[in-house]
Order: sequence, then structure tokens, then C-alpha cells
Amino acid sequence: MSSNKRSGIGYIGELRLSLRLLGREARSGELTLILLSLILAVTVSTAIALFSQRLDLAMKANANDMLGADLRISSSSALPEEWRTTAAELSLSQARTMSFPSVVLAGNEMTLAAIKAVDDGYPLRGELLVQQDSQAQAEQQTSGPQPGEAWVEQRLLSLLNIELGADIEVGASRLKVTGVIEKESDRGGNFYTLSPRVMVHWSEVAGSPLLGPGSRVKYRLLLAGEAAALDTLRESLTLEANQSFESLGDGNQAMSRSLERAQRYLGLAAILAVVLASVAVAISARRYSERHFNVSALMRTFGLMRASVLRIFFWQLLIIGVLATAIGAMAALGLQQGLISVLASVIPEGLPAAGASAWILGLSTGIISLLGFGFPHLLPLSAISPLRVLRRDLVPVPVSGWLLYGLALVSLTFLLWLLSGDAALSVGIMIGGSLTLVLLLLLLKGLLVLAGRVLRNRELSLSTRFAWQHLSRNRTATAGQLLAFALTLMVMLVIGVLRTDLLGDWQNSLPDDAPNVFALNIQPYEQDEFVQGLSDKGIAPQTLYPMVPMRLVEINGEAVSELPVAEDRAINRDLVSSVADVLPDNNEVVAGSWEETRNNGEQVSIEEELAERLGVDLGDELTFRASGVNVTATISSLRSVDWASMTPNFYMMLSADLIAQIPSSYMTSFHLSDENSAQLTTLVRQYPGITFIDTRYLLSQVQALLQRLTLAIELILVFVLAGAMLVMLSVLMTSTRERFMQGAILRTLGATRLKIRQSQWIEFVLVGGLSSLLALIGGELLCAGLYLGLFDIPYRSLGWAWLWLPPATMIGLMIPGSWMLRRVVSVPPLQVLRE
Repeated sequence: MSSNKRSGIGYIGELRLSLRLLGREARSGELTLILLSLILAVTVSTAIALFSQRLDLAMKANANDMLGADLRISSSSALPEEWRTTAAELSLSQARTMSFPSVVLAGNEMTLAAIKAVDDGYPLRGELLVQQDSQAQAEQQTSGPQPGEAWVEQRLLSLLNIELGADIEVGASRLKVTGVIEKESDRGGNFYTLSPRVMVHWSEVAGSPLLGPGSRVKYRLLLAGEAAALDTLRESLTLEANQSFESLGDGNQAMSRSLERAQRYLGLAAILAVVLASVAVAISARRYSERHFNVSALMRTFGLMRASVLRIFFWQLLIIGVLATAIGAMAALGLQQGLISVLASVIPEGLPAAGASAWILGLSTGIISLLGFGFPHLLPLSAISPLRVLRRDLVPVPVSGWLLYGLALVSLTFLLWLLSGDAALSVGIMIGGSLTLVLLLLLLKGLLVLAGRVLRNRELSLSTRFAWQHLSRNRTATAGQLLAFALTLMVMLVIGVLRTDLLGDWQNSLPDDAPNVFALNIQPYEQDEFVQGLSDKGIAPQTLYPMVPMRLVEINGEAVSELPVAEDRAINRDLVSSVADVLPDNNEVVAGSWEETRNNGEQVSIEEELAERLGVDLGDELTFRASGVNVTATISSLRSVDWASMTPNFYMMLSADLIAQIPSSYMTSFHLSDENSAQLTTLVRQYPGITFIDTRYLLSQVQALLQRLTLAIELILVFVLAGAMLVMLSVLMTSTRERFMQGAILRTLGATRLKIRQSQWIEFVLVGGLSSLLALIGGELLCAGLYLGLFDIPYRSLGWAWLWLPPATMIGLMIPGSWMLRRVVSVPPLQVLRE
């Protein structure tokens, strides 16, 4: 006979009894906290799962639109006309584009823009929505702008303070703005496309001085047609090192990488929120279990078997889990829409709906958290002895710590894998998180010992002593609270600093006269005239350096595509190199001889970090391809380079004999004060073939993008903070009985309600103060590591955070904590002592 039948009430009876008990416990603090914790976990995990899947689906569904073709050939030099002839013979539709940065003028206003020249075949795929009348809606275009016209983004009109129909200058061309681009699905993403788009006809820039040697131009041939014809074309063409095929999925690699990083950061923040919520579930479930020892014993006296008792309480948890899942799912819809709104400018428009897998992944978080962190604490309820009805001192045998923490660890690892989708990352988080917790615990132990000595050696009020004694007696719970708050505050603090101060600190670390304008594509015949033109305007340029885009193709005679370093970015793009004549400022030779590089033929000096990534050293041979010519050089020196110096810097600097074989242009930088900004407009008009890049504008664009990404992460961190708050409330809930008893005894001995309330307030002040202090110390160490190690800029203290964070944390904890413990001083002492 089954245990269920022997219990006498059956499964349906168990469920009814469970529902009846749940209704009676509806206002129970433990169940409320479990419900809120699960809602938090489900909301965050489901929102991130929905957002990530919608983004992935959009990137995949629009891959060919974002590519602008079925197949695309990219190059840093002009593509052979024979390839277009071959494509036509295969009946493939085709279009050409050129993209490069350049300054655009309108009257006395100017700005850096991302120029895109297109021929009559553009667009082949995707959407090109252009508004050609200020009173009309944007419409899909079947061709690009005509000669003499320009289509621009709305923000360029604002930057230049012009309207539709105005004239702009691009190089030596004067164009009329006849359209405002609302959507360009193949826009792509890189550093220069942070600038507003200007689309012109191919003929406006073909043969322009803007396209001279050394210019940063990307040529593309867009192709569309039958898959078999595209495969035939692929097989028939032999690409140079600086040329590449791009097909479905490669349309926007830069944006894909950026969004993948953003998703990962959001996922890590979500993991922290889910972990904190799970800890709150465990603490609340333990308190709930202990409070129902008597009820469980009473059920046993009525004849219910152990399994039946366990099922009755399990049903309650499961119902709470289902309810939390439903509420969390609705909240997740709002949160993921908030993420989409915050990141609207950097993600594709019109994200498709998420599939069932995202919902299952997110919604299962609550159940996994409940089973892994909550259910093990119910197991003692089935082991309670019926004799407890008569002897309250009887308690069940505690659950094995291996089982308790083992289930939690397995659940946590599974949750990490679900939320990150990366097993290696999950293991790394577990190891890194464990090490971080150990370090924080050691630091926390030191703080607690120090605080104890300070408090013991002073005449303190009764309230302060009671507050400290309560924290000291519950060291494990106290450490949990402090770590939860300290970790959350530290992450929010560091992210806030990186968002608002990183670029500002770097800019402030530069000298007042640091160069802020780069001049590129200076032709050899323009050197003297350009330097004289700057001098006439009172501008002192830095040294003019030859610049040659070169692609690394061989290392010690082996093709780089066959080497382990083939995926390094330095292998897959052109490296702007220069001549080893004058060692640039902010460069230092760390190995080898600069004189040998400079004076001996066929030598190269390489930046030390790149050399380490490529696995090369002094004496190794590197072969480069530039303008159809292969040159081989021996590494004779390694240099350290200060990339933040705002002066021309190069990965490779070759002997003059090698550079002389290759067509080159020159580049330099100079400082332009705010008062003389108008001089830049004059220079652009005076030298239309030179590309001027104002770094002040680019930095403002990077700052805006950084703020949007970190704002999205901070939106998730709000939920992380809520998770930390739930941990605190759960800890308070577990000590409620003790607090009631302590309050009753104190009031019986004559303590006033105010004294007891003061003791509670001081306890929250101590928790807030210690956790904020721990967060500030950890934040300082983490910021120091990021500033000095990763970003290599002067370290600046968190400063004002030391003043405002502790009181803000104290107040933030005192308000909800005081509300939770308000009944400690309102329930009569006699009632508490009788219970």
C-alpha cells in the first residue's frame, strides 16, 4: 500500500490542505519574500533572454539586408573592372560603393561625416528610406542620389544648422541636400560611422584627391543573384591580401561584436540579480520551514506520512513559483522594452518577436531557483517527530550540508549556463566569483574586527551596544548582508565612474596643448604648402609622417592565414605604417636598435604588444603587401607606444628604402584652441583633398554611445540592488522571533520604545556604513586596476563618493528595515513572552 493511501487524504486532499494552509499564510512575510525574490529572478532572466533572442533573430533575419547584397567583396584599394565584367556575364546584379571619413562644410559650420559614394546600381538589398520632402513620409528608394545631390542623416542637418535644400561641400564638390536618410540597412559599424552619413553619387568622388594614397577608403562590390552564379564567381576570383568576401552573416561584424559584448554585460548583471534573489529564497525558505515545525508535527499526529507532509508544503512552494513566474513574465515584457528603448540608436529597428525557447529559458529560472535553493530547506519538515507537539525542544535532524549546498551549487551553475550560454564563462564566473568572495570576506572580517575594537574601547550608549551585539551574534547572516550590499554597490559605483569619468579623465590627463585635430591624406607635393599654411594661421603642426596602408601576409615565410594568429585583427586589416626616420614622441625602444632600423635597409620596428600577440621577436621576418607590392623586412627593434598621446603613432615603422617603393601620403596632428575653431573651416576649403578629423567631436560621440550602453546595464543593476534588499529583508525575517523576544525583555526591564527603535536604527547605520565602506575600498582597488592596468591613464580616487555613498546607503537601509521591524515595539511584551 502506498504511503499516500495510508495517509488517508490522497493527493487531492493534500492539495486542498496545501491550498487552505497557503490561504492562511498569504500574509506571511516568508512567503511574500519568496514570491518577490522569484518574481525578481524571473523578470530579469526572462527580459534578458527575450532581448537577446530578439536581437539575434533580427541580426540573422536582416543579415543580407545589413550586407546590402547576397555577396560582397571589400577592399582597401580599387577593385579590378574585370570582376564587374565577370559578374555581368554570370547575370549577377551589381553595385559599387566607396566609404571614407571626411569633413563636410555648410557656410561657416563644419562636421566630420561618414561619406558613402554609390553608383546607379545601388541599392541591391535591404531598405533605403529617404525623405525628399519635409512634408512627406520617407519612401523606399530604388536608386541613390543623382550627381550634384547629397542625402544626409537628420543629425547632420542639426550639426550644420541647415535644412533640406541647402548646399554642402564635400572635398572640392558642392552638393545640394535633396534627401534625409531615415534608414540605411547596410550602414555597417566602425569608429568612423559614429559620424553622420552623407550619401553621394559615385561620380562626385571618383578621382577626387580625397582618395589619394594612404586615404582610409573602403571599396565594395555588391552582388546579388542565383547562389550557383555567386559560387562560380567566388571560385573564379583570386583575392589579394587586402580583399575579402563577405556573405550572409558578415554584414555588420563590428556592430555584432559590440552588441554581443553588451548582451554579455547585461547577462552578467542579470546573473548577479538572480543569485541574490536565490539567496533570499534560501533564507526565507529556511525561516518558513522552521516556523512550521509545530504544524508538521501536528499533521504527523493526525496520521499523515512523512512524504505526505513534504508534499503538502512542496505544493505551497510550487504554487508560489507558478504565481511568481506569471507575474515575472509580465514584468519582463516591460523591462526588455525598456532595454530596447535605451539602446534604440545602436540596435536594428523592428526587432522580431522572441520564440518559445527564450520564454522557457527565462521562466524556468524561477523553478530552478525554487527547487535548488528553497526546496532543500523543506526536507526537515518530513523528519519532524510527532512528539514535538508535547516537547517543543525536539527538532528534526538537520539536512546534510553537502546536500544543501550541493543542490544550491548545481542549481547556480545550471543557471549561469542558462543565462550566459557559455559553459567556459560559467566556470570562469564560478571560480572568479569564489575568489572575489574570499577576498571580500577577508576584508570584511578585518573591518568587523576593527569595528568591534573601536566600539569596545569607547563609552557607548545602550542602544549602540545592543545593535553591535546583535550583529556580532549573527556573524554569518551579517556577513551575507554586508557582502550582498557591498558587491552590488561596488559594481554600480564602478560602472557609474566608467560611464561618466573615463573619457573625461583621459582628456584631462592630456596637456592643454595636446593635438586635437588629425590631418590625413597629405600628398607629397602639398607638404611644404600645408606646413606654411598652418604657420600663417599661427598653428604649429607635429612632424609629418609618411603613411602607407600595409597588410601582413607572411611571418618567416609562412602565410599568416595558416598560422594560429590568423584570427587576430592585425592580420585581417591594413596596418597604417610609416618610415623609421624620426622616432615619434611618446615612443620608446624597449628592445633592439632604432639606429639599425633607421639606417640599415629592409628593417622594421614593431610595437611591442602587437609583437607579443603575433608571437614574433627580434630577427623574425615579416612580409607585407601594399599597392600590389610585397616587401619583406627583418624585425630589428621593438617599441612601446603611448596610444593616448593624440599624436601620430604606428604599429610598424620600416626602413626608408622599403617605404620608397610604395606610393604614400602624409599625416600629422596639431592643436586647435576653441577660439580658433573657425580656422579649421578655412583649412578644409583651402585643402579639399586633405581629410581633417576633429577628435573632440568623435570623443563626444563615443561618450554618448558609452552612456547608452552603461545606462542599459544600470537598468539591470537596479534589480540587482533590489535583490540585495531582499537578502537583507530575508535576514531580518529570520531574526524576527529573536528580536521580538529581545524587545519584550528590554521593555519588561524598563527600556522605552524609543530606545529599542534607536537600537534598530543604529544597526542599519552600521550595516550601511560597513557595506558602503567595503564597496568603496573594493571600488577603489577595481578602478585602480582598470585605470592603470587596462586603460593606462592616471588613477583618480572615487572622491565625493566617500562622502555621499555611506549616508545614502544608511538611509536606504533604514527606511525599509524600520518598516519591517515596526511591530517589535508595538506588540505587548506579555503577549510575546506567553508565545
